[in-house]
Amino acid sequence: MHYLPSISICGVVDFKKIDRSPFTHIISIWHPNPSLTAFQKQMHVGFPDADIHFATFDDTEVQENGKAPVHDDVLSCLEFARNIPKDSQLLIHCMAGISRSTATAMSIISDFYGAGSELEAAMNVQRIRPIANPNRLILGISDDILERDGALSSAADKIFGKSLGEINKGWST
Repeated sequence: MHYLPSISICGVVDFKKIDRSPFTHIISIWHPNPSLTAFQKQMHVGFPDADIHFATFDDTEVQENGKAPVHDDVLSCLEFARNIPKDSQLLIHCMAGISRSTATAMSIISDFYGAGSELEAAMNVQRIRPIANPNRLILGISDDILERDGALSSAADKIFGKSLGEINKGWST
C-alpha cells in the first residue's frame, strides 16, 4: 500500500522563499543542459536530508521537441511517489513550478485516489499552486500508464483551460 504524502509545488526561483526543512522527499525536474550535474549537487546541498528523485526532460507538449518526457520519465516519478512512507513531505519542482511539476503532482494525486479522481486531483493542484497549468504531454502519458482513457487531460482542460503549449508556444495539443 502506498500513501499520499503532503505535497508542495514550486519553481527553482521559489527556493529562497520557502522553508526547506520539512521536505523528506523531492521530485526534482530539470531540463537537459550542460550544468545539470552542478544543479543536482546543489539540490543535495540545499536539501541535505531529503531523498531526491531527479527527472530530466524539457517542458514541451510535443513528443518531437528536444528531450520530451516519455513513459519511463513519468513512470519513474509515479513509482518514487508510491514508495514514500506515511507522514512524509514531498516537494515537486521544475524551473517555474507551473507545467511539469504540476502535471507530475496531478498524476501522483490521481494515482493515489484511483480512477474517477482526476477532477479532484486537478482541483487539489490548483489549490496548492494557483499559477498551475499542467503539461498535457505528461498528463497524456499518465493517462496511459494509469489507464485513465484521457481523464487526466480532460480534467486539466476543465480546471486550467488551454495548455501552456497552446497559449504560449504555438504548439497544438
